[in-house]
Amino acid sequence: MNLATIPADVLPPQVYAHPIEHDVTVTADPNRFRAIRGIGTGWVKPKGGTGLWTAPVTATAADGRPVDSAWLEWCRAEMDSDTSDQYLTEIHPMPGARILLIDCHEHLVEIVRQFPAASDMPWVAESYPDWEGLAAAGWDAVYLTDRGQWATRLPKSGPDLYSWDLESCLWLRHAYTVGRTAVSQTPEGVSR
Repeated sequence: MNLATIPADVLPPQVYAHPIEHDVTVTADPNRFRAIRGIGTGWVKPKGGTGLWTAPVTATAADGRPVDSAWLEWCRAEMDSDTSDQYLTEIHPMPGARILLIDCHEHLVEIVRQFPAASDMPWVAESYPDWEGLAAAGWDAVYLTDRGQWATRLPKSGPDLYSWDLESCLWLRHAYTVGRTAVSQTPEGVSR
């Protein structure tokens, strides 16, 4: 089985959330991209502070600016967080960006089969992807759909992505451009 992909022009609009003091120019500068590094806490995700996490836009203002995202919705619903102080910055994949798709458990199984985590512990290598290896092989991002998130959360056997709690995209390499930044808004009064 070949690895499943999604074309850059089909990827749902993506944003990342941040406080007002965040310097968006750092994210926009390819020379300052925080290269993806190994496995982080819990084995599932890469080390914190590496790569870039984005989530789909879930609401826009009348002028098309993003004002809500799957990540902020999750924060409000699951963590009872006040997201009113968050800003959203658009991330647009570059044409031709190589984006892996995880829409079912089989997609994750194949990624792990071809890129097992670099670990001396066999159960880790059999369960999680080698994030650095994927980037080194030219993969720019991994997009986990909502359906894929549920399929890989607690499968009966095999690799899992438990703790990737929502539809999201992990950018392994700087293969995107940065768009507008807008203040987030609560769901009332925004278009869905």
